[in-house]
Amino acid sequence: MKKFDFPLEKILKLRRFQQEQAEIELGKALQEEQAIQNKLDLIARQHAAAAANIKGSLDFEVISSAQQFFRLLEIQKEALLNDLAEAKLVSEQKRRVLQEKMKKTASLEKLGEEEYEKYRQESFREEEAVVDDIINSHFGRKN
Repeated sequence: MKKFDFPLEKILKLRRFQQEQAEIELGKALQEEQAIQNKLDLIARQHAAAAANIKGSLDFEVISSAQQFFRLLEIQKEALLNDLAEAKLVSEQKRRVLQEKMKKTASLEKLGEEEYEKYRQESFREEEAVVDDIINSHFGRKN
């Protein structure tokens, strides 16, 4: 009985490797997105804390400093929102690449499974033929 040999096995391994690389790239892009979101969350907490600190204050300098701080936070927030939009575009592009790699890998895997099933059926037929030959030769000699 010969061993199963899928002729496109090397290509399948390459496709799996490329899929793994695409998964890693998507993971990095999603991490970048999350890092930006974390910075935005920090800005929101800083804004809330500063607002709570000046609540009820009548000191002009405190209020003026807080307003400048709020403007700074707003500028940072706008920059981060732009960065987040770009990061989401990158993530979406990486996601599309991964989906394409997954489709290519899946199609080759399916082809490999079909080839293996053909191999298995052929092996079964060969084994049946050998068993039939043995039985026929064994019973043929006794008669």
